[in-house]
Amino acid sequence: MQVSPSRKQSSPAPAPPTLARQLLGFFRFAWASGDSEFMREASELELTFTQFKAVMLLAHEPEALSVKDVSERLGISFPAASRAVEPLVRRGIVERAEDPVDRRVKRVRTTKSGDRLVERLIATRIKSFEAMLDGFSATERRKLGDALDEILARPEVARYCPRGTRR
Repeated sequence: MQVSPSRKQSSPAPAPPTLARQLLGFFRFAWASGDSEFMREASELELTFTQFKAVMLLAHEPEALSVKDVSERLGISFPAASRAVEPLVRRGIVERAEDPVDRRVKRVRTTKSGDRLVERLIATRIKSFEAMLDGFSATERRKLGDALDEILARPEVARYCPRGTRR
C-alpha cells in the first residue's frame, strides 16, 4: 500500500535525551519571551529563591507538609528549610501548626494570602505564555495543544495545571 503524498507518516518517538533537549529549548524560549513581567513581580515579593520554591511547593499541595517534607522535596537540609519557612510565617504567606499526631513535627501550608500571591504569579506567567503563543500560527498552536492533551490528562501532571486549561 502506498502512502499518499498529502499524508505525512508519523515519525518515531524521539529518544528521551533528544526530547529533553527539545523541551529545554522550548522552555528557554517560553521563559525568555515573557520573563520580564514575571521576574519583576516575583522580585517585588523580596523572597529568596528557596522561599519562592517553598511557597510554590506548598501552594500545590492539598495537605500541609512537615518542614522535613519541604526539605526533602526541595533537596535542601532541614535547617535550611526551617530558615526559609520562618520568614514566610512572619509575613503571613505560610502558616505553621503542630502535627495532630506528633507534636514535635511542625506542618506548614500556604495561607489564603499566600495562595493569592501564587495565583497572581501564575496569572502573570499565563499572560506571558499567551503573548508568546500569539506569535505561533494556528497550525502550530493546534499541534502543540494536541501534543499536550494526552500528557495533561495524566493525574500527576494535571494537578499542576491552572483551572480552565482543558479544551
